[in-house]
Amino acid sequence: MPHLILISGPVGVGKTSVAQELSGLLVTNSIAHTFVDLDALTHTYPRPKHDPFGQDLALKNLRAVWANAQDYAPRILLIARVIETEAGALKIAETVKASKCTIVQLSARDETLLERVHKREIGSGRAWHEARALELSRSLSETDFADHVFRTDGLSPSEIANELLQMLELIRPNATSGA
Repeated sequence: MPHLILISGPVGVGKTSVAQELSGLLVTNSIAHTFVDLDALTHTYPRPKHDPFGQDLALKNLRAVWANAQDYAPRILLIARVIETEAGALKIAETVKASKCTIVQLSARDETLLERVHKREIGSGRAWHEARALELSRSLSETDFADHVFRTDGLSPSEIANELLQMLELIRPNATSGA
């Protein structure tokens, strides 16, 4: 059963970039893991009205991905995804039968979020993503279910990932692949 690490936060905060960097650090340190950008498992249209963000599809696809990944004996499952509620995190943890779940919520000033979204979203979805970033920033700042809240303003994904690696104590002395 994996240690599930959920990297959450509003649109544009850097969830996927940070999780990719953290995954790279785990590889460098021979830590067996699987990284999933959960949003990537939801790109299907149309979505049912009861599931506008594709959570049901994400969990169904995650179940299949995780079943396949277990052949490689990862001890950590690293997921990037907006997690709006503790119940949402619990559903993911139950889906993969996690032995431990750590929620890291990334945050940034509104100006930082809008700047990042503006750089990333170059098409017709920019206005929606900007509005969603601000909406999520406000709503997530009012929650208290994350184990760690980490400010990303002025930091690169690499700097954030290095700090998370230390904070989460993912490197053990004499760590070996699959340990």
